[in-house]
Amino acid sequence: MARAMPSCAPCAAETGAGESRATPSPVSAPFVYTGSMAARITSFADLLAPVDEATFFAEIHDRRPLHIPAPDAAKFSDAMSWQRLNALLNMTAIWSTATFAMVLDRKPVPPEQFTTPVDDRDRRPSRQPHAERVKALLRKGAAIVLNDIETLTPGIADICNALEARWRGRAQANLYCSWEAHQAFDVHFDTHEVFAAHIEGEKVWRVYEGRVDHPIAHPAYKQLPREYHERNRGKVLMEVTLRPGDLLYIPRGQYHDAIASAPGSVHIAFGLTHVIGFDVMQVVFEQAMQDPLFRTNLPLPEDGPAAV
Repeated sequence: MARAMPSCAPCAAETGAGESRATPSPVSAPFVYTGSMAARITSFADLLAPVDEATFFAEIHDRRPLHIPAPDAAKFSDAMSWQRLNALLNMTAIWSTATFAMVLDRKPVPPEQFTTPVDDRDRRPSRQPHAERVKALLRKGAAIVLNDIETLTPGIADICNALEARWRGRAQANLYCSWEAHQAFDVHFDTHEVFAAHIEGEKVWRVYEGRVDHPIAHPAYKQLPREYHERNRGKVLMEVTLRPGDLLYIPRGQYHDAIASAPGSVHIAFGLTHVIGFDVMQVVFEQAMQDPLFRTNLPLPEDGPAAV
């Protein structure tokens, strides 16, 4: 039987702190709203409240970042909490190197340093988190990243469903658990819309003026060097401390970074990917492949003009 994973909350105390190139473009000033929040999230409107959808799409979406402070710290309690996170971490069998990662001071930790080889349910070789190794890294200040957790709690599933229903796109959820004074990731942009829901602790976010026009999940955008990002991030546009219940919207392509400012910080990043022109091209490609005309060799010069 696998050992229980370490409790994240206590570990916070133990740490003592817890090709073609894209062209950046300027953005408008950020929005900040205040107001009371509902505890249950069943729609995109609930997620945005008190900002109404019409205002969001007319003035904010794809234009500027948006910070919504929440006087109700329990806004995202249906999605996640320290208790739920610890319970999920103890379920070692559900995690693999694809869904469980660790990062220490902006460098990914090799999976061999915090996992152990096992056979999965289909008796295929796999790796799962090893409790003592994970705990040792947490004490050094390493962050935990849980990928693709869209269905792990009813609250997370509700938010993903609400995003997909309103945007007609694909929603993904990743959780980040990090510690004070240990930055997990360098400044970067994402290839999707980001809605960061803050769960526990505090984290300082900086959103920069630099923005890449409509980046996609392709090596041309995903493998840009650190120097490129540092050169093109621009000046700080917004610096905000997220607390439990807060929401931060960051448009696709907007440069940002973050660092925990409390002994332990947890947030869930909901990524929303739109349907784009390349998706349409892929559908057309699949359809064209069924037509013999598009599978026919192009004519050679010897075939003459009649073959064209």
